[in-house]
Amino acid sequence: DVAKIKGLKYWVDGDGAKKGTGNNSNNRGIIELRKYQLKLGYDTVPKFLQLYSEALPSKLNSAGTHPTTQLVTVLVSDVGSLNTVYEVWKHGGEISGQDAEFCGMHAMEQSRQASRGAKEWRKGIAEIAELAVTFDTTILKPLEFSPLR
Repeated sequence: DVAKIKGLKYWVDGDGAKKGTGNNSNNRGIIELRKYQLKLGYDTVPKFLQLYSEALPSKLNSAGTHPTTQLVTVLVSDVGSLNTVYEVWKHGGEISGQDAEFCGMHAMEQSRQASRGAKEWRKGIAEIAELAVTFDTTILKPLEFSPLR
C-alpha cells in the first residue's frame, strides 16, 4: 500500500505545493541522481526492479530518515544505454537562505545513515550490487525557475 510508504505518498498524492515543488523560491534543496548500469541480459532489469521494490519500503520507513527526503522517481532506459536504472531523490528544501543547500546535503547524509540500519534494504542492495556493472551518483542544485526545488 503506497499510502503507508512515507517517501512515496507525497508524490502519489501530487501535493507538491506542500513540499517544495510549487513556486515558493525559498524551498530549495538538492536533487540526487543515482545511476545503476546493470549487466547485460533480458532478466537483469526485471530482477533489479523486483529487488528494489521489495526493499524500498524498508529504506523509506527507516528510523532517522530526514523528513525532507523524498523519492521523486525511478526510471529505466529503453533506448540508448540499455539496462540502465535511474533513481531521483530530493533532499532538503524546507528552509530558506544559504542554509537551504546545506540542509539538502545534511538531509541526504542523515537519510543514507538511516537506511544503513534498514535490514531489508541492506539485503536488497547487496543483491542489486551483484547485478550492477557501475554505480554513479550526482548531486544537482535546482535553479530558481525550476518547478522542482
